[in-house]
Parts: sequence; C-alpha cells; structure tokens
Amino acid sequence: MDGSAETGTDRYAAIISAIAATEQQELERCNERNRRVGPPDESALDHKFDRLLSEVHGLRDQIGDRIETLNRRLTQTNRLFLAHQDYGQRSNRAGDLLLIGVPTTVQGEALRECYVRIARRLGYAESEIPIVHIRRLEVVGSSSCADVKPSRYSIAVLDNIARTRAGKQARTGSIEPSVQPPAVHVQFVFRNARNEFYRRYQEGGRAGTGLALQDLGYGGADGRVYVSENLTRGNVSLKAEAMRLKRDGKIKSVFTVNGQIYVKRTVDHRPELVTSSVDLLLLDETKMKANK
Repeated sequence: MDGSAETGTDRYAAIISAIAATEQQELERCNERNRRVGPPDESALDHKFDRLLSEVHGLRDQIGDRIETLNRRLTQTNRLFLAHQDYGQRSNRAGDLLLIGVPTTVQGEALRECYVRIARRLGYAESEIPIVHIRRLEVVGSSSCADVKPSRYSIAVLDNIARTRAGKQARTGSIEPSVQPPAVHVQFVFRNARNEFYRRYQEGGRAGTGLALQDLGYGGADGRVYVSENLTRGNVSLKAEAMRLKRDGKIKSVFTVNGQIYVKRTVDHRPELVTSSVDLLLLDETKMKANK
C-alpha cells in the first residue's frame, strides 16, 4: 500500500513539473517575440499621418472645386434670370413712348392735341396719325407744379438729337429748368406704328427738325419736347452712365433700339450693345488703365 501511494505522488509531481516546464518555455518564447518586435517605429507613424493629412487636403480641394462650380452656375443662372426679367419688362413696354418736356399746363385733351402737333411736325398727314392712349405720368407725393420732383427721364439720358432752336437759346443765355415736368406716356395701339413714329423722330433730329415748344405752337414757352423709349429702370441707369461717357468725349453716340442701349465708339465703329456697367467700364480706357 505504501509503495502504490509513493508511485502516485511521484506521478503527480512529474505532471506538475511538466506543466511548469511548458509554461516556462511559453514565457520565454513570448519574451523572445517581444524582444524581436522592439519599440514602435516612429517613421511608420509619420508616414500614416502624412497620408491621412494628404487625403484630408484632397477632400478639401474637391469640396472647394465643387463650391466654385456651384457659384459659377449660380452666377450664370442669376444672369439668365435678369436677362429674362429685362426681356419681359421690355416686351411690356414695346408699344410705348414717352414725351419729355411737355409743360405741366398741358393737361387732359390738350395732351392729345400736343401729340397731334408733334405728329404733324414729324410729317404725318391727319389721316396717318397713329391711334394712341395718352396720359401724364403721376408724380407721387406732390400735386403742385412748384413741388414737382425731377423725372427719372432727364435731359441727361435722352436720345442724341441735332441742335435745335431751344438748345441754341439755352447756350446763348436762356436757362432751361433743371426740373423736368412729369413725362407723358404714349401707348400705341400697334407696335409697328410706334416704331415708325420713333424712327421719324430720330430722322427728324438728324435732319435738324426739332420739337421746340415754340415750333409746336406754344409761343410763351421755352425748351423743347423729347421723345424717348419707355426704358426699364436698369436701362435708364445704364443710359445715364453711357451719356456721361459721351459728354467726356470717350464715345461718339448713345441711342436705344427696342428698349436696349447701344453705343458707338466713333463714327466708323459698329454699334455695340450695352447690357451692364461692365460693358461701359470696358469702353472707358481711363478706368481700364487705372485698374491695371
């Protein structure tokens, strides 16, 4: 019995020793692996960080390009919208003309009589005078002639015309009023009739046939009547800028066709369409040189 017990104890001790030896070997292998791996490689970490940073910069550039593309498309869309809006406004006014300079004392039926006198002056026979609806544009905020505000269709933005007797009087000492009476709105029944009326007015100006108030039968009044297209507010501003360039001698002439502004650099140059202040800036060589 004692011999068998000692044999079991020895066997148990041998098993424990074997397990301990195995654990020791495994521990030594782990230590050896750790010694081979060593400390982390800083250059590898730097490489990973640089690659990540490069990817971030690439994404940023892509987003910037997309934003720039969207801005260009938005600008183009805005320009198209403004162009269509301008076209719609010009289409609504295609049958209109404005008479500038008609005295405020001319009202009601006298306005139609004034229009008839202008038509006769432009060479219309009685049976040829176009049918129109005519009215004086209202000036908001004032009912008295003395308080009339300046019309946005001032002399500075009107069409080029030849010198008339009224203009000569202004240069020789008589002073034209700085405040223009409200314009007279003339709406033609037929657009072709409107175009012919305006064409005769322009040809009359080139031929020296003016619309001085005295020539129209208003003997006690100085000044003259101008005929203008019913421009949109934006084109009124553009024409005023163009007329400033003309007065400065930087362009030869300014005129309107179908509600749009055209300019000629010299007599020999072809007319150029002006749709924005940028177009006028390109015509002004002084400002172009200053911006270089």
